[in-house]
Amino acid sequence: MRVAVTVDDREPSGLVEAVREHPDVTEVVVDRLPSGDIAIDSIGFERKTPRDYVSTAMGRSGPDLEEQVARMAESYDHSYVLLEGDFLDLESLRTAVSPESIRGSMASITARHEVPVVPCTDRSRLVDFAIRLGRKHAEDPSSRRLPVGAVASRREPTTKRMYGCIDGIGPELATTLYERYPTVESLLAADLEDLTRIDGIGETRAETIYAAFRNDGTELE
Repeated sequence: MRVAVTVDDREPSGLVEAVREHPDVTEVVVDRLPSGDIAIDSIGFERKTPRDYVSTAMGRSGPDLEEQVARMAESYDHSYVLLEGDFLDLESLRTAVSPESIRGSMASITARHEVPVVPCTDRSRLVDFAIRLGRKHAEDPSSRRLPVGAVASRREPTTKRMYGCIDGIGPELATTLYERYPTVESLLAADLEDLTRIDGIGETRAETIYAAFRNDGTELE
């Protein structure tokens, strides 16, 4: 499935080019968005560099991130804050804000506003993740109902619940997977050999997990 993407006209040209070059994008429109930086249908994304995130989340300068998140909630059915960096990038910033406070703000926005804050390592991965999310939201939901207990409780961390939604991975394996890879980013860094070292995960399950966040879940790239 391919998608059309709108990029806010205040975003850098490099972001527009990265979106335009993605193989799953049919059209790129550069226009002024009511909120957010990228929109795919009714899905909105706020893009942040690590320094921009700290500045807006902690009220150091510029617009307040919580206000931006609130505006996205009014404009879109689903909203995300995507970071053009990872946790180490955030921790390496020379600011008066502690790494614990930064992680706390990410948790607060995710839990209280139900807008996930996702570190994406770099721009190309951010664009790819946004497009994959847009595709997943647009796809018809599966008609096959999941058995009771197949997915972790809503009280569990979002990443753990995501693992529980992978075909053949229930709550128990999701817990094991989450303990080894507490972020999607860390899971993406694992290869098939790493996954098969985990108790309960054989070659077939490892291939399913490996494919889950890299394509449509039907084949290995």
